[in-house]
Amino acid sequence: MAGTCSPASHAMICGLISTRLPAIAKPTHVMPACRPWRWVREALLSLQKSGLISISTGERARVIEPSAAILVDELGSAARFLLKTDAGVREFQQARAFFEVALARHAALHANADDLAQLKGALTTNERSFGNHSEFVRSDVEFHFQIAQVPRNSIFTALHSAMVGWLTEQRATASQTSGAAEAAIKSHRAIYRAISRRDPDAAEKAMGTHLAKVEADYWRAKQSQGIAVMRS
Repeated sequence: MAGTCSPASHAMICGLISTRLPAIAKPTHVMPACRPWRWVREALLSLQKSGLISISTGERARVIEPSAAILVDELGSAARFLLKTDAGVREFQQARAFFEVALARHAALHANADDLAQLKGALTTNERSFGNHSEFVRSDVEFHFQIAQVPRNSIFTALHSAMVGWLTEQRATASQTSGAAEAAIKSHRAIYRAISRRDPDAAEKAMGTHLAKVEADYWRAKQSQGIAVMRS
């Protein structure tokens, strides 16, 4: 059935991982009505897009193991198109809130000692980076990423990384509002405290409050930018 991967197909792909495909020379003379080279090229590009092979200039195509990162990356073009509109941005903000609130709740219930140490380290780095905008943004992302790692699910971490990329403009715009960095640090402390105390309700509330504040800062900054443009 189209769109499915049978056990036989899965076994075949697994058995070929890291195998380099045969080199295919482009024919010098091809009948106009028959273009096998084009078909082969399109087939290879389709396999690359599906995350089944890797193609590098000057090297033969190589079979690779499909990953969550490749799967999520396929959504990139559509995501960026949706983010061109305010309605699309709002939908992504809501999706991020649902996702990260659930991750925070899960972390409060399941984070182990190492997870908490990593999260505490990310929080400390975030606090120390106050005043250095680029480092603060990087450490802000890292704090949230540590929470996404707790479930040990590659789809979650890939989706989180993709969300970071898709909502870069939101993060940059929201951070321009007065007091945004101070508020973020305060929220991160509340989130860490709730997770370390094994309080899922508090973790859920702290994350939800934090993201709601980021969203509000974003739209307030966008409105201010619009007013500034109208006055210029």
